Amino acid sequence: MSRKTVSRLVVTVSAVLGVANAVSIGSKLAAYDVPLSLIVSCALACLATTVWVVELLTRAFASTTYRCPDPACSFTVRVQHVDAAENRRWQETAAEHPTHLYRV
Repeated sequence: MSRKTVSRLVVTVSAVLGVANAVSIGSKLAAYDVPLSLIVSCALACLATTVWVVELLTRAFASTTYRCPDPACSFTVRVQHVDAAENRRWQETAAEHPTHLYRV
């Protein structure tokens, strides 16, 4: 599958999950006679949160993270959709990034 197809699939799945979550929360709140304005705002918040979490998880699984090998350093590079040469370049950059020059 192409990246565009996968992206569309992720957006569709996150929207479906978000709507299902919003309807579930909305119906539970409606059972307690909560005002409609509060039900709508809670349902929209649940929808947005579900879409955001699905996007976050998708990015986490679709990317490669390179960290500096020095345990005291917090330098991190996260790349997505790059070829092997670009992956190698970022791996080398994480191993010898410019802030190492200033720590001596």
